Amino acid sequence: MKYYATAKLTDTNVTATCANATDALMTVPSVGGRRSLSIVVGADTNYAKQYGNAANEYSFKGNDPTEAVDTIVSNAASKLENNIRQAAIADYQSLASTFSLSLPDTAGSAGVETSEIVSRYDINGTGDPYLESLLFDYARHLSFTSSRDNSLPTNLQGRWSTDLYGAWSVDYHANINLQMNYWIADQTGLGDRVLSALWDYMQETWVPRGTETAQLLYGAPGWVTHDELNIFGSTAMKYDASWANYPASAAWMMQQVYDHYSYSQNTSWFVDQGYPLMKGVAQFWLSQLQPDVYFNDSTLVVNPCNSPEHGPTTFACTHYQQLLSQLFTSLLSTSSIIPNANVAGSDDAAFFANVSGALAHLDTGIHIGSWGEIKEWKIPDSFGYDFENDTHRHLSQLVGWYPGFSVSSIASGYTNSTIQNAVATSLWSRGPGIIDSNAGWEKVWRAACWARLNETDEADYELRLAAGSNFAPNGFSMYSGHNTPFQIDANFGIAAAMLSMLVVDLPGFGSTAGGQVAGGSGAASEQGRTVVLGPAIPARWGGGSVKGLRVRGGGIIDFGWDESGLVNSVTVAKEAVGGLRLVDRTGNVIG
Repeated sequence: MKYYATAKLTDTNVTATCANATDALMTVPSVGGRRSLSIVVGADTNYAKQYGNAANEYSFKGNDPTEAVDTIVSNAASKLENNIRQAAIADYQSLASTFSLSLPDTAGSAGVETSEIVSRYDINGTGDPYLESLLFDYARHLSFTSSRDNSLPTNLQGRWSTDLYGAWSVDYHANINLQMNYWIADQTGLGDRVLSALWDYMQETWVPRGTETAQLLYGAPGWVTHDELNIFGSTAMKYDASWANYPASAAWMMQQVYDHYSYSQNTSWFVDQGYPLMKGVAQFWLSQLQPDVYFNDSTLVVNPCNSPEHGPTTFACTHYQQLLSQLFTSLLSTSSIIPNANVAGSDDAAFFANVSGALAHLDTGIHIGSWGEIKEWKIPDSFGYDFENDTHRHLSQLVGWYPGFSVSSIASGYTNSTIQNAVATSLWSRGPGIIDSNAGWEKVWRAACWARLNETDEADYELRLAAGSNFAPNGFSMYSGHNTPFQIDANFGIAAAMLSMLVVDLPGFGSTAGGQVAGGSGAASEQGRTVVLGPAIPARWGGGSVKGLRVRGGGIIDFGWDESGLVNSVTVAKEAVGGLRLVDRTGNVIG
């Protein structure tokens, strides 16, 4: 891959000299009285993801970047610095202003150096709402400054790896980390601006190689990816079943695809790009499902499978089953907007029939074990894998609770006390996320799950634990406690956990019976939904407010809460398709 960079001094009355040796050194002489200089820097490579296919021999090689970079730099250098600055500010504010979270400054942190605010954060006391709101804003900043249109998605370190060969190859770990990077995009109004890079990356690097991987390794249609992916379509199995041979990565990413349609209601995008991505993944998994001949319960299961980074190679891992339940269900809910879905004899009609048939018999991945937990594996607890106080960092058996919705929505878990109790039991058993890796991402995932249970105290504790244990003086999230390496997922995850404390906005699929989805009418599936505002707002956030919250169905809501954290004011800035029923955490209708 060829890399080219250039720098140009824009000041016409100052002459710089350049040494085009290995160091590529620009020397600017001292000029009396000058306090500032303007330098334009441009860089690019010949990497081109659109050439990552069989027709181009998977070369990923585009044009030499030299001429294009020189042109861009020259054009920029010809403009006034102030004009460039103002354009950049306007662009930035167009993204930053789509959402705002206001929390009280109870610790008097406004105007205090960030590193000091971080160092004095009180985990076991009142925390610092100002720092938490700052980390929330920082998450959004990192999102749209690390990935935009015509770029690559945000990786493990975003744009801020300190080393050429960073931790975990600065790749795309897609068994929680890549997913977490995008949990906040749609709800905070960034979806259309930061997600296109993710869709194009999957379409142009995962699908071509993933189609070959499906054919070569599984003899299957559609496409599949595993874990530890990079920018060159590295979709094959890796060296270890537990760590990297995780074929459900694309199935999990398809939740992000469906969620974007659910929030944006962008039908043309979904038909052109979103649906083909989901269809290809579903085609692969339809070919892989097998009857459960161990329990002989007439269900279809995945065999073999591994729960991410944990446990045995077995069958019917609940993580896989929950992901496929929501993949198939969400696909069927969009059938009315797919042009040929109801045309007899068409490929799409046959596809939806296959999805419906498989879903009717699919094991949903919701099994309550001998000590009241949501089981991570369908195999009996007597095998010794589902045991109490297993403090593993992943919450794989709860993927359908949060961030997914196969447990919380499709199975009506959010309003089902039996399921709620089983989720809580699993969370208590898993612990607060300290003993295993002490990673930030595992803590904020727990916080979000507790918030969806309306458990304010537990969600708030996990949030404070992460904020006080895993963030460096500059606000970057560290992987294990305050120790390097920097890993960006918890930067996004802490904001996602705060969103989970602010709202429960689950997709509405209508009633379900025997796995079948009632209706299946795209936007109509969002009608009549109840959205809970402030399910887990702690009193220490008292008197706060939100502006610009996106909800499913394309709606936008502003709301505020009283000193106890109970929502007491709502403004619907934009109606959602079909309308919404807005309630506070006590169930009272508001607005």
